[in-house]
Amino acid sequence: MSEKKMPHQHSDARLSAAGKKGDPNQIISQKLNALFSAVEQEGIPDRFLSLLEKLDEAERRQSKEGTSDE
Repeated sequence: MSEKKMPHQHSDARLSAAGKKGDPNQIISQKLNALFSAVEQEGIPDRFLSLLEKLDEAERRQSKEGTSDE
């Protein structure tokens, strides 16, 4: 997870160095990066993981049925 955070930290540094203080585009970019970082750190809900596992299982079954018909 720390590997994913590093590119955002570098881009934040570039944004603050490149833009003027109070530049609306820079402010928006910084807020979007902060929001993305916060969302990125959230865990995946167990219910969603369960649904993904069911989907994977259904795809495996469908794939097996498709290869046995040939």
